[in-house]
Amino acid sequence: MHTDIIICGGALAGMTLALSLQKKGFDVVIIDPRSLKETLEQDKRTTAIAEGPRKFYANLGVWKKLENKAEAIKTISILDGSSSISLDFDYRDFASKNIPINIKSLGHVVENCDLINQINLKINNIKTSGSVKRINSKVIDIKVDKFQAKVFLENSNDISANLIVAADGKNSLIRKLAGIKETKSIYNQEAYVAQILHKKNHNNIALEKFLPGGPLAVLPMKKYKNNYRSAIIWSDDKATSRSRLRASKTSPEMISYELERHCYNWLGDIKIQGLPNVFPLELIKPKNIVSERLVLMGDAAHSVHPIAGQGFNLSLRGMERFSEMCSKRVALGLDIGSIKFLKEYEKSRKIDIITLINATHGLNELFRNSTPYVKAFRRLGLSAVNKSPFLKRAFMKYAMGV
Repeated sequence: MHTDIIICGGALAGMTLALSLQKKGFDVVIIDPRSLKETLEQDKRTTAIAEGPRKFYANLGVWKKLENKAEAIKTISILDGSSSISLDFDYRDFASKNIPINIKSLGHVVENCDLINQINLKINNIKTSGSVKRINSKVIDIKVDKFQAKVFLENSNDISANLIVAADGKNSLIRKLAGIKETKSIYNQEAYVAQILHKKNHNNIALEKFLPGGPLAVLPMKKYKNNYRSAIIWSDDKATSRSRLRASKTSPEMISYELERHCYNWLGDIKIQGLPNVFPLELIKPKNIVSERLVLMGDAAHSVHPIAGQGFNLSLRGMERFSEMCSKRVALGLDIGSIKFLKEYEKSRKIDIITLINATHGLNELFRNSTPYVKAFRRLGLSAVNKSPFLKRAFMKYAMGV
């Protein structure tokens, strides 16, 4: 079997890229050991989609169907522990005489299963462009030369293509098979992820509260059976996060009480919903994001701390850029698997990737430092940015990706 592009990994990143490439006219094969149904059932996380990447999904024809399932973030409130000093970003602050852009939110929060489902529906409804085929099997090996790339599957089949995309997560097997080395920074933190129901309206406010063990993020979600709902991403040391997970199953009222200590005035009574989980946090930086006839995408290309909620938005910017470059390349009758072309893509993404990696890593280290003079410096910085419309707009422009 031969196709234009093989995408290894059929979750949110792989599906998004497949649709983008399909609309550019490419034939794509997605390889994942899980079926689409299993992927939808297993991925209970939420994702914050910034304003710029939201337009990418709109251009793909996905967002319009998601509007009634995605909740807008209109304000972001950043707090440093128990300090009374806060840094608040409001979408209305972005407007100025020099920026006549119609912005109605800073971003949106959507459940991954809803997003994946809409992407799949769009893929199936496209009849006149490229094609997307999904094969449920494990990759056991890859072979790449100057003329083609080949993937060998556990089901004894093999597929050739002009290009392989590794979108199989931060511990990518394809990255390892390609011989791409990476550096890791282990944070000794895990993220406790859950959904909560609460008595008061969240008013489309997202909270990022920096605590000694790590940041607590509360993201607004659509109502659930007329109950106000939010998503929780709480980073802390491994023992504490796993203790919270155990307590969620045996004594959920303890977690509710912990959360109410930080959010009661805003959200009121809190109740844990569904099945929480924990995820280890680490910074993974591959030495390169491309090699001969192979490119890394999503967490396989860069896994960052969720402190700013920007990791997937960084991936989306890469996917949009890559799809555009591939389309232009083919229009000239040139090879999309060429290492020269892939190096051009890598170069075009380098500054964005390095900037976000350094920012998230630096912020996590800065806010975990409890030294009195560091705390004073942090709070002085928050206050200074909050009082500067110019600095606020600069931070917001980058965070929104516009």
